[in-house]
Amino acid sequence: MSEQNNKQNPESKKTEDDVKIYEEAVSIDRSRQKSRKIFVFYIVGLFCVALALILLSYVMQAHANQQLEDLGAQLTEQTDAAAGAKARADQMQAIIDAMQEQVDEYQQQTDEQNRTIDALNQLWQLERAWQEGDNTTALDLIEQMDQAYTREVLTDEAQEPLTGEAAREYADICEDLGV
Repeated sequence: MSEQNNKQNPESKKTEDDVKIYEEAVSIDRSRQKSRKIFVFYIVGLFCVALALILLSYVMQAHANQQLEDLGAQLTEQTDAAAGAKARADQMQAIIDAMQEQVDEYQQQTDEQNRTIDALNQLWQLERAWQEGDNTTALDLIEQMDQAYTREVLTDEAQEPLTGEAAREYADICEDLGV
């Protein structure tokens, strides 16, 4: 029996070895399946992270584009406002230039009127001195007037500062005094 046991035993040992090999194979297979599940879960996790990063990048890019469009619109507004302000400044400068021309004209007219007033005032003093017989004063006044305006201008009835009858009167006084 012992021999028989031994005989059976090798077969039983072989079966036990086969069972052990089978259990090890099943264990290795389960381990591989578990590793595959972990690996698949890891890949899915990495894919989700990559997808989240792509989505985040898209949102940030859209936000940056919106800000860029807003800045472009602001720049356009400011450029338009600056162009409008420059146009108004140019218009104001044109008005100022026109007003300056008017002021210059008025100043020239005022200067001419002041020259006429001075000449008429000197003519009045000359007439008074001439009528009173003060020839020295009259000759001094004639000399001052001739230096300031020249005789030709003072005796020409069409030119300022003495026109018309005032120019004839000056010429008559000069002729009477022999100047």
